[in-house]
Amino acid sequence: MRRLIYLVIVIQFLLVCLPGESYCYAADSKYELNWDYLTSNNYDRDLDTVSLHILKKISETKNKSIYRGITITRPYGYITDDHDRTRESSAVGVGPTYMIRDEKYRSGKLSVALEMSGGLMLYDKVFPAGGRHYNFMWRIGPQFIYKIGENSSVNVGYMFMHVSNGFSSHNPGYDSHGVSLGFVTKF
Repeated sequence: MRRLIYLVIVIQFLLVCLPGESYCYAADSKYELNWDYLTSNNYDRDLDTVSLHILKKISETKNKSIYRGITITRPYGYITDDHDRTRESSAVGVGPTYMIRDEKYRSGKLSVALEMSGGLMLYDKVFPAGGRHYNFMWRIGPQFIYKIGENSSVNVGYMFMHVSNGFSSHNPGYDSHGVSLGFVTKF
């Protein structure tokens, strides 16, 4: 199982670092900075998660766009384990992220989108308490996008997130929801 996890980590790293553009995407590259503040849904998890997603558009067709980048996350709080003990669970994580956006234009400057993203997060310590040094982070939610100018826009939305390491043991995953803010521009 450990070999499989190392293989997944290497593949994720290569996909993020290898250069490449889709043949269907010809516009100048745009970067997005998205910020999330999410709170836990679980009764035995009192975790708040603040994340920064730095994304670059790598493909675009009609209404769908694909992004890749990096996520820096800071979950903090505590969990209640199986023995009703409260355990501190704070960490700092970083990892590669991919996002798919399905966008529908509503007016000249406003559009609505559904975003889905996922990635592998590596933490500075075991997170949550009793877990492992890595987790997978999945997010989905609606976004409202307002175009400020020709090359920039602001996103506001609501996200649902699941964090888990995928194992049946030592897997104190959690679910969260909250607000997402973003800024898009050409650099």
